[in-house]
Amino acid sequence: MHSQLSLQSGLILLVDDDLSVREFLGQCLQAAGYKVIPAASGHEAMAIYEKQQEQINLVLSDIVMPGLFGDELVLRLLEIRPDLKYILMSGNNPASLETSLPLEPGKNFLQKPFSIQELRQCINHHLQLQAT
Repeated sequence: MHSQLSLQSGLILLVDDDLSVREFLGQCLQAAGYKVIPAASGHEAMAIYEKQQEQINLVLSDIVMPGLFGDELVLRLLEIRPDLKYILMSGNNPASLETSLPLEPGKNFLQKPFSIQELRQCINHHLQLQAT
């Protein structure tokens, strides 16, 4: 497999409780060549991940959601797979979010609203690291 292909392919678990955000991001990611599995909640994402963890390359999740927050979801998934690649997103300022995960803007955190280019760069960064 060519390394160029690995940058524009991969299976992303997309978690957001807002249907319009989920659909828009899903369409943008598919247009960029990624496969996407949408989940409407952290609990739904957990169930999907438990069945398909081998195929999932990256988790892209909103942080503030009803039930299971995105950072709590990622912490649980990291217990299953410590090398999991993830990106958290939120409309809230990262300094105001109480999470035990380090949030690094542009690396594993995207402040909403963000551009599709910012999203793709962030994802490509993670998947390129995974391919090496």
